[in-house]
Amino acid sequence: MKRLDPKDVIVVTHRDYVERTKEELPELPPENIIAEPLKKNTAPACFVGTKLAEDDEPVLVLPADHRISDVEKFWETMEKALDAVEKYGGLFTFGIVPTRPETGYGYIEVGKELEDGVHEVAQFREKPDLETAKRFLESGRFLWNSGMFLWKAKEFIEEVKVCEPAIYEHLKDVDPRDFEAMKKAYEKVPSISVDYAVMERSKKVRVVKADFEWSDVGNWSSVREIEGYTEESENVVLVDSERVFVKPHDKPIAIVGLSDVIVIDTPNGILICKEEHAQKVREVVRKLFRTS
Repeated sequence: MKRLDPKDVIVVTHRDYVERTKEELPELPPENIIAEPLKKNTAPACFVGTKLAEDDEPVLVLPADHRISDVEKFWETMEKALDAVEKYGGLFTFGIVPTRPETGYGYIEVGKELEDGVHEVAQFREKPDLETAKRFLESGRFLWNSGMFLWKAKEFIEEVKVCEPAIYEHLKDVDPRDFEAMKKAYEKVPSISVDYAVMERSKKVRVVKADFEWSDVGNWSSVREIEGYTEESENVVLVDSERVFVKPHDKPIAIVGLSDVIVIDTPNGILICKEEHAQKVREVVRKLFRTS
C-alpha cells in the first residue's frame, strides 16, 4: 500500500470540529473534511466516508484517537491486509495481540486460518469482566478489537444495504459534501456503531493480526503504558511502593505501601484507583456529573 497522499485522506467529523480539523490538518483539501450534522455513532460516518471512494477502491478506516508508535510495522500490516482483501474479499478488521486482561476493549475470537496472520472471525465478544478477560488472554484465541477496518468500497456499501438497510436507504443518494442534504438524512438514520451495524452481522468478516504496539488511550492505564510507571521526584514520594502511576497537580503526593495504583490530582478532584479497575472511572464521572 503506498503511503497516502493528503488528497486521499477523508476526515468525517462533527460540524463543531470542522474548523479545528482544518487548523490541525492544513495539508488536507478543505472539501475532504466532511461535516456530520448530528452525532450518530460510527456506522453512518463509515458509510458517507466510503461513498466518496471508487467502487473497487480499498478504504482504510482509522479512528483519530489511537496511538501507534511503530509506523513501519503499521504499514507492513496494512500491506498484508491489502493483499488479503485482494485475495479473499470481505470486510477486514485488525486485531491487536492482548498484553493484559483488559476489560475496556471488545475482543475478537479468531476462526479458520486463511494464511499466516489472517483469519476468519469466529465471533466478536463484548467488553468482558476481569475474570473473562483473563480467560481470553490465557486461551491465545482472542485479539483486542482495534476498531480499524479495511474494505473495498462497493463491498462495504452492499453489506450495509444487507445488514443495516436504514442507513443505506437514507444515505445512498446523499452527497456527503452537501451539508443540508446530510442534515435531512441524518435525522432519519439510526445511531449505531459500525461494529453492531455491520461487522457483527456480516458473513464476510476477516481479521488481520496487527503486529504493532497500539493504544486507544481510553483510560489512565493506557496513559501509564505510554509514559511508564512513575519514579520518585520532587512532587512524588514513594515508600515501599511499586508499579504506581502518579500525576500531581499543585501539591506533593506520597504513596506508602501500595502497588499497581493510579493517582491523578486535578483541579476538580483526586482519583485513586487500582490499575486493574481503571475502566471504572467512567462510573465516577457518571455519578459526579449525573451523565447517562
